[in-house]
Amino acid sequence: MKHGAVALLIGLVALVPAGANAMSLIDFMGYSYEAGSFPPSNPGDVLSLVAGVEGLTPPLVWDPTAYEYTMHLSGLVSQGTQQPDPSNIVVNYSGGSFDLYEDSSFNAALGINPPNATVPGSYMDGTHYLGGQLNSFTIFYNTQFNSGAFEADVSFANGSHFSDLGPQTTGYTFGGVFTFGRPQGYDLQWDGQILLDPVAVEAVTWGRVKTTFQR
Repeated sequence: MKHGAVALLIGLVALVPAGANAMSLIDFMGYSYEAGSFPPSNPGDVLSLVAGVEGLTPPLVWDPTAYEYTMHLSGLVSQGTQQPDPSNIVVNYSGGSFDLYEDSSFNAALGINPPNATVPGSYMDGTHYLGGQLNSFTIFYNTQFNSGAFEADVSFANGSHFSDLGPQTTGYTFGGVFTFGRPQGYDLQWDGQILLDPVAVEAVTWGRVKTTFQR
């Protein structure tokens, strides 16, 4: 993803970074599945996501020629669907863990109808590179455009490269956009980043949001 989201309110107004001070730490693309599918999202449904990491930024280090980097989000419990207007749906989730892995086997495979023989297992093997907790995870979905955005706060807590972060273990934003293009059994395709020190935001149109996040 070329640009990260701090927060996005889908439809008439959206929020995107207004400046260039937000640093991308992790860039990823992946797919999610939720008990009961999405939408709707019913209270108690659990969202899971697997993703391939497309970039790591210093102080993190990576060697994509020797290792595959994958990501797994788990334990996100839906609080139910809110619909502030006919075109917009908002879902808040509680809990949630973030884990990133470094693996030399390059064996990550989505398959179909997760969980399956390769998901989430092939996205959770190798060395546990970095892990943490998610807070205030929210999905914004626009029914008119059949796409949306997501955001959460991330606090890192462990992993073989946890010490690389130094004292900066909190203050990260997990955000990006999603569409409904996906393999069988998955709900959403995610394109996102984990950002450090997001800057102030400005209101823009949905058309600009789509342009901003165009790959």
